[in-house]
Amino acid sequence: LTHLSTHLLGPSSTPYSSGIYHLTLTIPSTYPTSPPTATFHTKIFHPNICARTGDVCVDTLKRDWNPRLTLRDVLITIRCLLVWPNHESALNEEAARLMAEGEGRFEERARVWAEVHAR
Repeated sequence: LTHLSTHLLGPSSTPYSSGIYHLTLTIPSTYPTSPPTATFHTKIFHPNICARTGDVCVDTLKRDWNPRLTLRDVLITIRCLLVWPNHESALNEEAARLMAEGEGRFEERARVWAEVHAR
């Protein structure tokens, strides 16, 4: 197994709740010693997901990787990232800036992207 393709439902009470997101985990030959990488194929406006490539930035898949983590754990972590974005570890600077500014502009943009791209 080198790739796991799945769909994530947007978590309720988030700007992503109306969406269904196609995601691939790429599993290296050195797994579980090395973490998989995660890529969204559905466009999503999120500070920790690159708007252009869909690459996911989360510490669990980088410096905090633990070989005891399962692919299920990875998917749960990514779903949690949709609930609790981290604007301090951004791949999408615009999303991070809007989130840091507050005033609901980030949530509105994320909601619109979900309605347009994640149906």
